Amino acid sequence: MSARAKKSPRRIIPIIPVIILLVIVSTFSLPVHHSPVNTPQLPPTGITWLTKPLQQVYNLIQSRFIGLIPGNYTEPSSSDYSTMSTIFGLIDTAVSQNDAGSILSASNLATQLNYQLIPVNDSATGNKYYVLMENTTVNRGWGSYLFAAERSPLTTQVIMEAPHPVTDFNSQQIAYTIFTSAYPDVTTLLVSGVERTFGPNGQTDMAHRAQSIFETAHEAFTKFGSVVIQIHGFDAANHPTEPLVVLSDGDGGINGALQSIASNLEAANLSVGIFDGFTHEKLGAQKNIQGRYARAFGAGFVHSEISSIVVYNATLLTQYENSLTQSVLNNFGFPAYQIDIKIPIIALGIMSFFLVAGYRLSKTRPD
Repeated sequence: MSARAKKSPRRIIPIIPVIILLVIVSTFSLPVHHSPVNTPQLPPTGITWLTKPLQQVYNLIQSRFIGLIPGNYTEPSSSDYSTMSTIFGLIDTAVSQNDAGSILSASNLATQLNYQLIPVNDSATGNKYYVLMENTTVNRGWGSYLFAAERSPLTTQVIMEAPHPVTDFNSQQIAYTIFTSAYPDVTTLLVSGVERTFGPNGQTDMAHRAQSIFETAHEAFTKFGSVVIQIHGFDAANHPTEPLVVLSDGDGGINGALQSIASNLEAANLSVGIFDGFTHEKLGAQKNIQGRYARAFGAGFVHSEISSIVVYNATLLTQYENSLTQSVLNNFGFPAYQIDIKIPIIALGIMSFFLVAGYRLSKTRPD
């Protein structure tokens, strides 16, 4: 046998695994951004719309918070909870399936509980909403609930909540502004009807009550993969070392929605703290009932505490509202996150090392 025939084959240089490594690592360096490609689904036909400014309707809701005006919080009965749960389910069906019949059924049921379901054509924007609120003849503190009548093209269902109106520095108006600015991508706005400290034993603190109409609404619309953003406020004088905004998912963890919101807030030059189980513990929402439910059912929960410094500064407040609105409109992508050029450079260096090492190895092997 000739010497040529006896020659051992050269070792194959492991180029393919290195190229795969380069592609994978470089991919993780890219910003995450999801843009909606579809258009919203229009509301169903056959509904009579009240054309007036939605803010006017909301002002009436805000003027009737128990605690802001005299009144007594009324405990719902088991029948009340059941009926309200059915109403919320019908509204959810109406929006998700474009079903006018479900709205009519929900409206008829609502009258049995002295609620009214008002289809509102906002004369300021042309956007359409369903507003579920107590009749002016009663005031039990059960809350008001607003819904975008158009179905969002985004896959993520976003819910805004204000469980502590008035007490938490106008949190209900901040939540409303984000709800309307991100139409129809924020599908639902839940607002408590009573000030949190009105009950001597926490009866009116809806963020810490396991049973309330507010919690019933939260459970009706919080689903796997949805995002709940709850707006709160704190007095900077009582928490002088805290940043302007403190975010938390309630258990010291983090989720994509929270990360996106933090990124946009920082891009707007608002200082942000994130509860990690230890830091910002007093504002961490560890006992928040809605947060516990959301996490248990695979939903993202973002508890946002806003400093009074922001609330009483029009420029800072606008920056805050715009940052959260942008996060929602981006489907919680990361527009403020830049490509880290160091990652593909490191990957290229690793590939070069293997190429050179493989070449040298092939030259040093005896024939």
